[in-house]
Amino acid sequence: MSILSDLKELLLPRLCPVCGKLLMQGEDVMCAFCAIQLPRHRITAIDDNLLLRIIWDKADVRRATTFLAYNHFSPYHNLVIQFKFHGKSDLAFRLGTWAAMEAQRQGFWEGVEALVPVPLTWLRRFKRGYNQAEMIAQGMSEVTGLPVVNLLKRTKNRKPQSRLKGEARLKNAEDIYRATIPDEWRGKRLVLVDDVMTTGATLANCAIALQKEDKNAEICIFPLCYAG
Repeated sequence: MSILSDLKELLLPRLCPVCGKLLMQGEDVMCAFCAIQLPRHRITAIDDNLLLRIIWDKADVRRATTFLAYNHFSPYHNLVIQFKFHGKSDLAFRLGTWAAMEAQRQGFWEGVEALVPVPLTWLRRFKRGYNQAEMIAQGMSEVTGLPVVNLLKRTKNRKPQSRLKGEARLKNAEDIYRATIPDEWRGKRLVLVDDVMTTGATLANCAIALQKEDKNAEICIFPLCYAG
């Protein structure tokens, strides 16, 4: 078995998605140096912070946190590119576990009952092979033991949010999500999970869809990265 592993390493060497260096034995999805230097976004108060103030203009959300500060010009930008467009679902999963461990120290998971990933259209999921938000949520589930439940569907196929700015993002995300909530998940504290938050339009519209279906739902948000 080790011969096959060695041959795979030779033909398909594992490279750090940040610096491009060859991963050493024992290094997981990125090199140790880049993992230590991850640009963490420090959230000091989970019930009143910049993410919440952005969302509160649009939706009723109780709690928010994030893990990484996203900068398009940073080499760490490539983390998102790799798991979003190059099939690195294991990277999304691992970042989800690290994010969940960081949030544990904040007390973020207290009272939370399920993780709800932001959905993709069926076509985009088919082309990608997975939903990156769901892979992040699965990583969080590995740490917290919380179930990942798909309560949302994206009903309209519009331009990707990454191609839009400001008000165009808000308009583009309106009325494209629909929630279906079984009785067992009604009245619960749910955490919406996504990859990157910029204006908050996507997460706000997902929260609105959940609360439209269940007015007693308590919504929290956890984007892996914040691009503010």
